[in-house]
Amino acid sequence: MELKNAVAVCLISLFSATLVVLIARSLDSQAASRLEPQLTSIVEELRALRGQGGIAAAPGTPTKAETVGDGLVVYYFHSNTRCPTCRSIEAQAQETVKTHFASQLSNGEVIWKIVNYEQPAAKPLAEKFQLQMPVVVLARMKDGKIEDWKRLDEVWAFVGDKPAFTKYVRGEIERMLAPEKQPIPATVQTPGPTIPTPSADVVPSQESPAIPIPQ
Repeated sequence: MELKNAVAVCLISLFSATLVVLIARSLDSQAASRLEPQLTSIVEELRALRGQGGIAAAPGTPTKAETVGDGLVVYYFHSNTRCPTCRSIEAQAQETVKTHFASQLSNGEVIWKIVNYEQPAAKPLAEKFQLQMPVVVLARMKDGKIEDWKRLDEVWAFVGDKPAFTKYVRGEIERMLAPEKQPIPATVQTPGPTIPTPSADVVPSQESPAIPIPQ
């Protein structure tokens, strides 16, 4: 039993270190700076769980390889090992989808799916989306094939700020639903001819010059 507990502690320590590194690498410097307090919180969570004896593993139910014809699939991908922050990301993402895209959910335009990316059936998606940690992914489907997709890595930066999290996820979903409706950059106007300015040595006439009238 002691050996089993020791192995569990080692695995938890490895998981916490790997998760923090992967999150930091996946974000740009600006997002990483916003994420720093959250990373600290995640480390503390994992330390507390290690002291309690471990992290609850996700159920071993195989992921179903369901086919989606057309629509936007909002995936939440998780691993076999789940921490409270991972579950919070899932809950906030699901709430955002159900609250702001209820009509699209009912008509099939938006599909919410939770997938364990460490299950064999999810391997193709894990490879395509380059998954290394729990995250939200948007995939626009056309005729059963992925037409476009985006991984929302910054959910980790916003998970501690629910309004910002909701705004971020909602905005990305709206962009994926209607890419053709995105604002077009303003056209750069070509500058007109420059009117020469009289030099300081030239005194302008007080009377307007006579304009010849064609005969």
